Amino acid sequence: MTTRKKTYYSADETINNLYTVGQEWMTLDQQEYKRAYHKYLTGEIFTGAKWNPKTSKPLKAFISYEENETAKFYRSLRPKIKTSYKSPKSQSVTITQNDIDAGVINRYFYKRYDNDKILETTESLYNEIISNQVDKKLYVTQKIQWFITGNKNDQFKNGVFIAGVSTKNINQVKFAAKTLPGLTAILTDPLQYYTDTDFIAPVDINGLDS
Repeated sequence: MTTRKKTYYSADETINNLYTVGQEWMTLDQQEYKRAYHKYLTGEIFTGAKWNPKTSKPLKAFISYEENETAKFYRSLRPKIKTSYKSPKSQSVTITQNDIDAGVINRYFYKRYDNDKILETTESLYNEIISNQVDKKLYVTQKIQWFITGNKNDQFKNGVFIAGVSTKNINQVKFAAKTLPGLTAILTDPLQYYTDTDFIAPVDINGLDS
């Protein structure tokens, strides 16, 4: 029987009645999933519109056949490969007053082809990956803009739709998830780092502070 990390989840921790048309999630046996699903703030994703202990199965970020084959290839070579490339390190965002004044920051994410875990890193480390100072053949990367100030919610002014911070960031995640499908399970709070004027302490999604 499938189990979850917790025995009970509140409504605030649960997002039911989601649907995927494909290339977003896959089952643990590598089968692409195209139906209703639900997720939790713990990062867990399960089949079915809501939890059913008899039928719900865990899902993970979708990886295409080509990516899977690449991952298998590198796994097979790993014991034999000795390279001089540096390994990228995860690092959380640091918000500065200049960022708050600008109202937007850039965020940088990466994952190995042979690992589902997505990590956030700095601009300099991201540039090292894409410039091949670390072996970019081993990594998938994605840069996104993240809005941290402004109106939280959508507005209409003189009949013109103006997207709020929440909608802007949700759209950024949806676009970035085409490259890193699992990003939607990580960036679940579109108002993360949101502030009006004051500095806020960042939340460590990489788990470095634990």
